[in-house]
Amino acid sequence: MSAQSMDDNTVNERQLEEQKHFLKLTGEDEKFVAELQSSFTSIASQLIENFYDHLLSYTTTSKFLKDPRLIARLKSMQIEYFSELLSGKYDAEYARKRLQIGQKHQQIGLEPRWYLGAYNIYLQECFPAFAASLGKEVPKQLLSLLKVILLDIGLTLETYFAESKKSLKRHNSELEQALQMYYHTEVKSRQYAKLAGHEIRGSLNAIGNVIEEVVDDFSEEIPVAARDALRSANERCHQVMKVVEDILSKSDLTGTPQWVETGRLLAEIQDRLPMYADGTDVQLILPSEAPRVWADPIGLREVFANLVSNATHHLSPTGGRIEIEAQTTRERHIFTVSDNGSGIPPEQQTQIFQPFYRCDGRNHDGKGLGLYFVKRITEQHGGQVWVESVVGKGSRFSFCLPTESLWEPTNHAFKNL
Repeated sequence: MSAQSMDDNTVNERQLEEQKHFLKLTGEDEKFVAELQSSFTSIASQLIENFYDHLLSYTTTSKFLKDPRLIARLKSMQIEYFSELLSGKYDAEYARKRLQIGQKHQQIGLEPRWYLGAYNIYLQECFPAFAASLGKEVPKQLLSLLKVILLDIGLTLETYFAESKKSLKRHNSELEQALQMYYHTEVKSRQYAKLAGHEIRGSLNAIGNVIEEVVDDFSEEIPVAARDALRSANERCHQVMKVVEDILSKSDLTGTPQWVETGRLLAEIQDRLPMYADGTDVQLILPSEAPRVWADPIGLREVFANLVSNATHHLSPTGGRIEIEAQTTRERHIFTVSDNGSGIPPEQQTQIFQPFYRCDGRNHDGKGLGLYFVKRITEQHGGQVWVESVVGKGSRFSFCLPTESLWEPTNHAFKNL
């Protein structure tokens, strides 16, 4: 049972109460503990001094205590720690603070056995003082037993952590193998796609050449209607060839990842706005602050360029407004490209990320691949893309990238995707 939730800074109160019930920690127990507060106050300063003298005498613990200012701060915090321990109030806030202490110990590499050892030192000095305040004496046998109990708990916890490390290492190995398999499968798929694309392009080129030769050599013998149909077919061949070339040029949607300053990248997008707007009067608003992300810069630029270009096609011919926003949470970088254009009907919103899909009524000659590439690139970065749109008011295209993605510099399986 654990009182800690998925978020390290929050506490599951139901589980906390269940844990207290399992330990048979009752309201009467809390009252009895609170009665020891005054006894601790009388010995607190000397107890803390003795404790840190002991810590500084051991190499393993003294390495954490080289700064005198840190020691002074820790002594003050230690008194507060035990005051809360003896408060008799063990609610969610109490548990949250204890969990934070555990996090700090883990971050600095302090093993549980040293934490339990420190507790033993405190208790060995506190118990006689508590007993004296009650007019009694603690049997030495019980103090000795307490030492053995804490030693036993420490050894058990070490086993738990050792097994957890083994399990984590095994899962990491399995994940690495899965990533390697995915990488090789992805590479082969792209190779096949390139080969097929080149074959299609070559065949279309040959067909187009034959049509041109037929039209040129037999123009007088061929009826006008047939000649026009052949020329139309030839134009269609060239259009399809252009689509194939676009696919081939973007078959390597993601290159070598690196740290990307998105603010600088967005400034480049703004410089190219006239090309995307194609003569339309467009106002592009950039975020005041933009995060630094780990990504393929070419792929990320393609995502922003396609989203901005897509937004311009929804605007009125007289112009409009596009705004890019950026925010970062604990797990994700979220970017949003919004416009005040015509919007997208609900029945089309589920299809716009499919290849070759074009919204009805769009005033441009695109091939319906831009948003498809946005989706592919985003997903290959470990993120996702979605849209919110209201007809007549505009659209909001958002995509997210993990703050700690599959694209870490040490992940060789994805470095060359």
